Parts: sequence; C-alpha cells; structure tokens
Amino acid sequence: MSAIARGRVLALSALLLLALTQPVRGAEAWQESFEKTCARTNDAMALSVEELRALVESCNALEKVIEKQEASVRKVYLKRLQLCKNLYAYMLEYRQNGEAEK
Repeated sequence: MSAIARGRVLALSALLLLALTQPVRGAEAWQESFEKTCARTNDAMALSVEELRALVESCNALEKVIEKQEASVRKVYLKRLQLCKNLYAYMLEYRQNGEAEK
C-alpha cells in the first residue's frame, strides 16, 4: 500500500470516527439540559415567577428535542419532562395568582 493510499485510509477513518461520535455529543447536550432543568423541582416553591417561566420555556424546548429521539428514550424522557413541566406550571400559576391577590 502506498503512502498516499495509507493517508487516504487514515483520513477516511478519522472522518468516520468523527461522524460516529457526533450523535453521542448531541444526545449528551439535551440530556444535560434535561437534568439541569428538572433538577430544580425540589426548589420549585422558592423560585420566582421569572425563574418558573424560564423553566417552563426550557421544558417546551426540550420537548421538541426529545420527540426526535428513539422510541424508548422518547417515552421515558417525555414522561419525566411532563412531570417537571406540570410542577413548574402549577407553581407559576400559584405565584401569579398570589401576586395578583396582593
């Protein structure tokens, strides 16, 4: 095998490796965002209206990303996300009604 052929094989191998690792990084990004968003449920009662609104918006954005995942991943994460979103939305409504009554 000539040096040029070896160089091409090496370059193609590197490109293939890069292509195979891209979906993994993408999955980690949304999962990291998911964990960060849903990690705040324990503090939901102490969050401000603005923080709750931002978390609900984050849940909406994550929902679109998760809907594109493989079926079993989609089912599990959409259910968990819906539980987080429901809590944040409830607390947001509670806070907004509480502030309106003051």
